Amino acid sequence: MSRAFDDETGGHGGDLKKALKLWNPADGNLVDFSSNINPLGPPPGLLDHLRESLPDMTAYPSPQARELRAGLASFFQVVEKRLLLGNGANELIHLLHLCNRPKRVFVPAPSFSEYERAARLCGAEVVRYSLPPGEDVELPSLAENLTRGDLLIFCNPNNPTGKLYLRRELCRLADAVSGQGADLMIDESFIPLTGSDRESLRDLDKENLWVIISLTKLWGLPGLRLGCMIGPENNINHITRWGDPWRVNFLAQRAGLFCLKSRGYIESSLDLISKERKFLIDKFTEMEVFHVFDGSANYLLIRSLLPGFTVERYQEYLARRGVLVRRADNFPGLDERYFRIAVRRREENLRLVAETVAFLKEQ
Repeated sequence: MSRAFDDETGGHGGDLKKALKLWNPADGNLVDFSSNINPLGPPPGLLDHLRESLPDMTAYPSPQARELRAGLASFFQVVEKRLLLGNGANELIHLLHLCNRPKRVFVPAPSFSEYERAARLCGAEVVRYSLPPGEDVELPSLAENLTRGDLLIFCNPNNPTGKLYLRRELCRLADAVSGQGADLMIDESFIPLTGSDRESLRDLDKENLWVIISLTKLWGLPGLRLGCMIGPENNINHITRWGDPWRVNFLAQRAGLFCLKSRGYIESSLDLISKERKFLIDKFTEMEVFHVFDGSANYLLIRSLLPGFTVERYQEYLARRGVLVRRADNFPGLDERYFRIAVRRREENLRLVAETVAFLKEQ
């Protein structure tokens, strides 16, 4: 698949229709390791609940997802007026840029490409700063070159490295950014899937701080699109008052309300992710030709140690056998040795390992 930045999705994973057409696997299906979704899938009973809800599509959805907004505020233990829902976390990233119109946007590299896309769409100058895999960075130093009107973006845990940063470090960063008169947006889309909510800043009420959370990743609903943004009450109120009141469709709202009541689902998800992440780390390490970067998320960044390895050839080999991994060579700062895999169920993870071993035997 193209590594180009300006294609339809910016090089993201999860484009299964394009992948199926390109590689035509023998059984016509792909196990998707390229997108980082909860491996449990949606909570049990959700699909039946949504089928029963379909007749209600003839009415407008609740404005501003009123009931779900209240439920999420309680779930995340934040003031409701500080929370805004959107059609996926990505929409809210773009919305924040379009509303605040920063003059410069400082984006991490490597990291999620939508930060840069959103910045360029609103006409901001993009400044990249380095977060090299496996290396530590003194976070407050990232604010040194900021001035009033700038926006610094940070991702915790970072995508694609999976590195989780501690709350105390991020609080120091937030203070440093505030001292420069700039804004800080922290993308916490994967924190709920790390089991480390204590590192979140969503409860920190600061005038310059915005926190993004992906709910579609948490609940396995990427096709429905659901996310939330937590920020300064006055600014959230402004966006709520003047923005689209129906940006969250009724099915996404119904799904969110159902998921909030799914007891034990998050605990089961975290247990599965923890066990299967360790399994994948062990298996890829045992092959002795890969370096697996230590991370806390439901995905792993891996670098090949093989001379002449190209992720393009590896991806194509696996895809033709029904397994799709995410090339990471289109992340700034990474090259053709890098790829990213999602943590999935044991049967699927075994298949990925087996196909990788088969690939290595042919090298």
